[in-house]
Order: sequence, then C-alpha cells, then structure tokens
Amino acid sequence: MQIRIPAHRPYFGAEESRAIQAVLDSRWLGRGRITKEFEDRICEYLGVKHAIAVNSGTAALHMAVGALDVSPDDEVIVPSLTFVSSVQAILAAGARPVFCEVRKQDLNIDVADVAGRITPRTRAIMPVHFGGRVCDMEGLYRLTAGRGIRIVEDAAHAFGSSYGDRWAGALGDLGCFSFDPIKNITCGGGGAVVTDDDELSERVRVRHNVGLNTDSWSRLTGERPWYYTISEHGYRYYLGNLNAAIGLEQMKRLEDFRIRKLAIARRYDDAVAQTEGLAVIPHCLEGVFPFNYVTRVLGGRRDGLMAWLKERGIGSTIQFIPNHLQPAFSASRCSLPVTEELYREIVTLPLYYEMTDGDVEEVVREVRAFLASRSAGGEQAAAPAPVGQSAGD
Repeated sequence: MQIRIPAHRPYFGAEESRAIQAVLDSRWLGRGRITKEFEDRICEYLGVKHAIAVNSGTAALHMAVGALDVSPDDEVIVPSLTFVSSVQAILAAGARPVFCEVRKQDLNIDVADVAGRITPRTRAIMPVHFGGRVCDMEGLYRLTAGRGIRIVEDAAHAFGSSYGDRWAGALGDLGCFSFDPIKNITCGGGGAVVTDDDELSERVRVRHNVGLNTDSWSRLTGERPWYYTISEHGYRYYLGNLNAAIGLEQMKRLEDFRIRKLAIARRYDDAVAQTEGLAVIPHCLEGVFPFNYVTRVLGGRRDGLMAWLKERGIGSTIQFIPNHLQPAFSASRCSLPVTEELYREIVTLPLYYEMTDGDVEEVVREVRAFLASRSAGGEQAAAPAPVGQSAGD
C-alpha cells in the first residue's frame, strides 16, 4: 500500500532550487560564505553569540558534549525516550549516559527523577525538548545551581520554540539543533551548535573541521592559502554551502511553517479529546513550534491502529524506542516504568506543512473508525518495532 499521507514530509519551493543552483554555479560547495551567512542568521534569530553549523544533529550533540572535555568517569543524564543520537553522542564524546524518566504530561525530562540520579560524577544534563515543547528549564536551573553541572540542550525538535522571552537552544550552556529532512526547517541534512560561551564555541569550531584553526574559505585571500595548522584532534563535521543555502531559504519560511503546524496540532487536540480510546498528552502550544504530534492509544491497541492506518495509505511512527531497552546500552540499563508504559502506548500521527485540512480529517476519521471496530481489540507485543519513517539525526 502506497503511503499517501506520510508521518513527516519536508517542503521545498523554487527558492531552494535557485539557491542550490547558485551554489553549484559558484563551484564552491564546501564550507564557505553561504555557511557563514547561515550561522550569522541563526545567531541573529536566537540572540546568541556563536553558532557553528555542522552536518547533522548527531554531530552537533557530539561536539557539544565533547566541548566539555568529559572523561570515561563522567556521567551525562539523558531521558531514555529520545532518538538514539542523544545517547551515541554522549558515548562518542567519552562519557557515560545515565537514563532518566520523562513526564506523562509532555514527554519531557522529569526534573524530580533527575534529582535522584545526580552523583559526584555527573558532568552534564541533556534535556530533550520533545516534539518542540521546551523542558522545565527553570527546574533544571534550580537543580544545577552551584553544582558545576552543565546543561546541553538537545533542541533537535525545537528550532523556533520559545521559553518565556528566550528561544529553545539558547537556554543552556550549549544548544544543539538538527536540520535533517523532516525537522522544523531542513538543510537537506545538517545541524548546529549554539552558545554564548566563547571558550566552548572555540572548542567546537576547531574540532568540527578536523582540528583546523582556519577553514579554506577564510584562508583564500591570504598570502599562503594552502597553509594551515592543526591545534587538536577533530572531525569532518562542517556544513557545506549547498546545505546552508537550503537552510537560509527555509529560515524565511519559518513562521509560515509554524503557523500551519500549530493549526494542525490544535485540530488533533480537539479530535483526540473527543475520541474514546485515546489519551491527550496535555500541552500548552503557546511558544511551541510543533515538530510532531504524539498521542497515547489505550488498551493495547496502538499497533493495531498503526497497521490499520498503513493499510489505508496513512503513515505513522513511534518516537521513540526507549534507549535503556536497547542491547547496545545494556551497561546503563535501569527500570523506568513511566517511560516503558508510554512506549507501549504512544504513536506519532502525520504532521507536516503541506498537510491539507482534508488530510487531517481523513486521519482523524480513520483513527476513529479503527477504535470503533472489532479490530481494535487484542494485545500488542511488548517491544513493537516502529512503523514508518523515524526522526533521525
């Protein structure tokens, strides 16, 4: 069955095509003037001093945790209900992940649970702004005050979301974004690290380009453009002009994207509240740029609903499989009953800019049709596999 209404879909127009063609015509495809313009635009939008554009959200998280110069004895507390990139970045930087619970009301980090997991080895906390809803940052500030614990925001879902008068990603010591194909804006593939800390910024900037103190574009007008120095180890993580050109055009559409996705999320909220067998995940949409729409399916019927939708050409997915249940992270396995209960119930319904009102009505109609049918009964597997496209990077 062809999926007519996917769970996620990026939007591109003629402007992105022209921007890509202009970069191709320039013959400078790597990091250059367009990348710098994109970084400057992010700084301007978020009100931060530094933005370093990288080739994925995973790279952003790796660079951010690595900038803290963690050691194998250091711990980083992270929700288990997040994409695997959050955890892999902690491990790649050389630290140990400590998994924590999320709250049922918004799927965000449970600050009270975090408090019980802090040890003398805790170096950082990584709040994940799930679905674009910003975590309880005030609670985290109070918890970490005077303890030397850094906050690295995983804001992969939350570019364009705000917290009071500040933007997601600009609230901690470092903030990390993803601009992969299905995020709030896309570069085709990409990410960014933002910070107001000069020292942390410099560590990220050097390391994201294989340890080079200056990039090729910056050296171009020098007397010896071929000359470079390596000050420390690094990675090939920079964002090139091609991807940055897409990002610059997407930034112009940011408010249009937000308004449309908010309208769809509100329609879903109304429908879920009136549908027996579903549970609304309560959330205030003020200041939120919704990345996805997640609801809970009660009575062990989630997998059946996903199969029903797929048969009718409607995509869905599960975001995410809890990381503490993954075999690769067995060394950090623990009991997280709230997270495990949510995993058995949550489903992500379609949400994207080009989704029409008719598409939304069709999704709602088919969800209700399944829940009203005999097919809605039965138990589901304890560890179901996701259906549809996952949110990566």
